[in-house]
Amino acid sequence: MASDLVRHPTYQHTMQRLETLKRTNSQGDDFWIGREVFPVLGYATWDSFTSLIERAEASILSTGGQPSHHIRHTTKMVGVGSGGKRRVGECFLSRGACYLIAMNGDPSKPEVAGAQHYFAIQTRNAELAQQESADHKRLTVRERVSSAFKRVSAVAEDHGVTRFPFFHGARFQGLYGKSRKEVDQSKGLKEGEHLFDRAGALELSAHEFQMQLAATKIVNEGINGEERCIDANLAVAKEVRKTILEQSGVKLEDVPLEREHIASVRKRLGPKPKQLR
Repeated sequence: MASDLVRHPTYQHTMQRLETLKRTNSQGDDFWIGREVFPVLGYATWDSFTSLIERAEASILSTGGQPSHHIRHTTKMVGVGSGGKRRVGECFLSRGACYLIAMNGDPSKPEVAGAQHYFAIQTRNAELAQQESADHKRLTVRERVSSAFKRVSAVAEDHGVTRFPFFHGARFQGLYGKSRKEVDQSKGLKEGEHLFDRAGALELSAHEFQMQLAATKIVNEGINGEERCIDANLAVAKEVRKTILEQSGVKLEDVPLEREHIASVRKRLGPKPKQLR
């Protein structure tokens, strides 16, 4: 039965029509208009379609979501003959809402089966695009961390630092309230793994910001001598930790690592991002 539906000309036509009807808002999100969608899914009247909208709203609520984020109700004027007009219900549907509406429809109808397949593909493609965007961001921030590390190390050396494990250890102590070894252990890093290669964009950004800020402080305030530079590095790290806590309530030691090593991400995405140095 399923293979018959796939071969049914209406099945393919439905997917083509839904793609044609797709619109994109200013934020880049795809959406569809309810009164344009319902006849494509094989429903004769708007009233027969609204029950599916209500079921989609109930599904969103049951998962803790806000239906209004996916289904926006409105009205519009339509002609009723002899030049008259009347106001009727209308709604804007997100991709997720359309997917739920299709899944709640009658799958024996080739129009509904085609819609289910179309929105399943749309949802999967959106998930892949979102993941790729997050991966690119992670790669970009990882590269900036490398640059920030080189800068703060060079500044520290120019101002009298020779024991760099102590200098960089102060950053960990300030950001996490733990030594670097303790952070590695609590994060579950394997032998030889570097935190920066498993950290996500948020954690990497915290390190980059701290290193750039510490370098600027040492230079602008003319801080010289190893102990004073280490103290300055620790003070900056503590301030960054305090700011993150106040603004987001996040403790860096509680942020989980990414499952995938940065090298694997870079290999999977290919040559688009700049290669890390």
